[in-house]
This record gives sequence, structure tokens and C-alpha cells, in this order.
Amino acid sequence: MDKEAIFAKVRTLVEKYNKDMDVRSDTPTNYGLYGKKTVEAFNKEVDGMYFASAVINKNFIGFYFFPIYTHPQEFTQLPAELSKCLKGKSCFHIKVGDELLMSQIDAILDQGYKLYKKHEWI
Repeated sequence: MDKEAIFAKVRTLVEKYNKDMDVRSDTPTNYGLYGKKTVEAFNKEVDGMYFASAVINKNFIGFYFFPIYTHPQEFTQLPAELSKCLKGKSCFHIKVGDELLMSQIDAILDQGYKLYKKHEWI
């Protein structure tokens, strides 16, 4: 599967949450969502908390998922396939578009969305 096809799949998963969020990047290679509320986080005021994005990079599709950074204790039990893709604190390097991995991305997006709603960040 080529990068554009994988990007399209990840983008579609992220896009599902755009009704309550601010789309701050929407290009053929980058799609990103932020909350619409000004919130207090990390001892500062943030105008729209970053949520997630899909980005075409040179050798992978970047799935950037900020709830795993803001609330790491909520994401300690990632599925093995998704865990292997985590590079750094909140960036996943996606190189395959199989349904299992996409369902795992969909599940953590849902978990992160509910978490941000609970904290009234969106």
C-alpha cells in the first residue's frame, strides 16, 4: 500500500472528530485538529489544545496523537501492533494500512476524544 492510501485511511479516522474541533491544517499532506476552547494545561493557557493529525512524511505516515502526551497514564496498555509504531511521546510512524492497525488507531482516537471531552478541552 502506498503512502497516499495509508494517509487517506488515517486522515479519515482523524476527520471523524472535526465537528467539535478546529481544523488548523487541511492540505493534501497534512490534516490536523485542535480543540476550540482556551484551556489551562502544563501551567499555561492554551488556545485550542492540539488533538491529532495525519501527515505524509518521507518514509512513513505520521499519526500525531496528543492525548497520549497530555494523559500518558490513560494509554499505558496500547495494543502491540500500535505500540511498535510509537516513536517518541506522541508520534506514531505508520507504514502499513492494515485493518487491525487502523482499528487500533480508531480506538485510541475515540478514547482520546472522550478524555478531552471529560476534561472540557473540546
